[in-house]
Amino acid sequence: MTTLASNHSTTTPSQTAWMATELNVINQLNARHVQQIIDYSKGFLDKTFPLAQGSHQEVVCYMVYFQHLLAFFADGRKSGLQHPAQFVALSGHREAPESLVLVNQGRHVELILNRHGSNGEKDCAGIDDIQLQAKHASEPWFSMLSGKQLTKGCGSEKRFTAKDGSAYLASCHG
Repeated sequence: MTTLASNHSTTTPSQTAWMATELNVINQLNARHVQQIIDYSKGFLDKTFPLAQGSHQEVVCYMVYFQHLLAFFADGRKSGLQHPAQFVALSGHREAPESLVLVNQGRHVELILNRHGSNGEKDCAGIDDIQLQAKHASEPWFSMLSGKQLTKGCGSEKRFTAKDGSAYLASCHG
């Protein structure tokens, strides 16, 4: 006796090939979408935190050297920020930071660096996320790459190491 369930669970080789093709197309579209978001976010960095030379699009590595943020390029060039005071803090080690904190007009932006993260593994500089501090104290931080709010209210304080080595708090009060 044949049941209805067993008839529907059998897939033919052509159906399997079709599903594999469809999954491949979906994965390619997702990868392109992620790359578009990363490109847009790096364009935001170029406009808001411009480098003295080059573009954040071309950066392969960020590090901190004598209280300055340096961006390194694939061809060996390096550049600091056009406005060095915009770099205020980091987490992790200076030669391989886990995150960098920049500030513009009193609002913090955190670049989260993780070459093994879902976005960082696709980005030449290892940027896994770019998080923006809310303009108002009652609003949470926002992830540019996921498009989601991160935390609620003033509990959104983040602790870092200032570029001079002291403690740095990026609070929701700016």
